[in-house]
Amino acid sequence: MALVIHYVDARDQLLAELARVVRPGGWLVVSTMHPTADWNRFGGSYYAVEKVDRPVAKGRWRTHYWRMPLETFLGELLGAGFVLERLVEPRPVPELQKLDPEAHDKLHTAPCFLSVRLRRGPNAG
Repeated sequence: MALVIHYVDARDQLLAELARVVRPGGWLVVSTMHPTADWNRFGGSYYAVEKVDRPVAKGRWRTHYWRMPLETFLGELLGAGFVLERLVEPRPVPELQKLDPEAHDKLHTAPCFLSVRLRRGPNAG
C-alpha cells in the first residue's frame, strides 16, 4: 500500500479490513510520508495528530491528509494485529544526483518517506 494511508480518515476501519483479508502469517508493506517531513517543512508540533489541508500544484487544488508522529503510525498498525518486521527510510539513488542535484541533496539530508513490512499476527482480523 503505497502513499495512501495518510489520506484515509477511517484508518481503524482500513486496518481492520486489511487484518481480515491478509492471511495469517501474510505480509503487508506500507509506505507513507515520513512523519518528520511535514514537521521539517511546516513546523508545529511533531507529536500532533492532525488533519492537514494544503494547497498543491501552485494552488490549483488542495489536498487533505493526516499528519502524525511515528509512534501513532506504528501504534495503529500494531494495534490492528500486525507485527513489525522491517522499517526502512529510503534514501535517494545516486543517479538522482546527476538528474536533479537539488532534489538529491534535499532527500539525502532529511527523510521524506518511510516504508514498513508487517506480518499478520495470530490475533489479527
